[in-house]
Amino acid sequence: MTKIRVCGVQMNVAPSKKDNLPRILEYIRQGDCDFMLFPEMSLTGYHNDFNDERTREAWKQIAATCRQSYVTAIIGAGARMDGHTHIQSRIYTDDGDLLGTHEKIVPTEKDRQWCRPGEELRVFEHKGIIFGCLICNDLWVTPGCGPYPDPRLTYQLSKKGAQVIFHSINSGHDQSYAAYHESNLALRAREGNLYIATANAATPAGPVNAPTGVMAPDGEWLVQCPREGEHTFYYDIELD
Repeated sequence: MTKIRVCGVQMNVAPSKKDNLPRILEYIRQGDCDFMLFPEMSLTGYHNDFNDERTREAWKQIAATCRQSYVTAIIGAGARMDGHTHIQSRIYTDDGDLLGTHEKIVPTEKDRQWCRPGEELRVFEHKGIIFGCLICNDLWVTPGCGPYPDPRLTYQLSKKGAQVIFHSINSGHDQSYAAYHESNLALRAREGNLYIATANAATPAGPVNAPTGVMAPDGEWLVQCPREGEHTFYYDIELD
């Protein structure tokens, strides 16, 4: 039996790194956990107007803080690779190393105006578990938000051996999507027989339309943050 303590951060995501980075570092410093999950684009803000050099400097600070705090952090940000912009999750371990990245495979139509879809679905091994990362629309492929068939990425990750999926979200407050988002989290956790940990970006406009928390393999919430405002959760997941 392996036990991991997971923390999810539901934070306001500002347009600028100068606002987001100090808050991310402070969360990591305070994190009494094995894994800390942040929302989609939580470092750079949700746009492609970010400075590459300053972003690389921010990665160094995050890596050093993870090492000092013994926390593995999954950070959302924009990233440029081979001349293209991606929406990315980066995994920095408690040793301060970059374990790997996930690039959003199913960006929405609005995302596609400035970002390129990722092409590889990866699993990672750390702290005795196998896990994958997904970013917002990767998991639920909301109808009307992208020209894609549903690739069922949660199911693909389960077939690759993933026991946990870390799902970074920035889905807004439009409540017409809430039932679809939540039912998909439950059904896909059951289909893959895995845990899904989520972290959504808080919004001052109202409650988020997808919860921050941990969904069990039976499709039931184990812990869930209030949907309005900034919150964190901590939960111990036990895995065979």
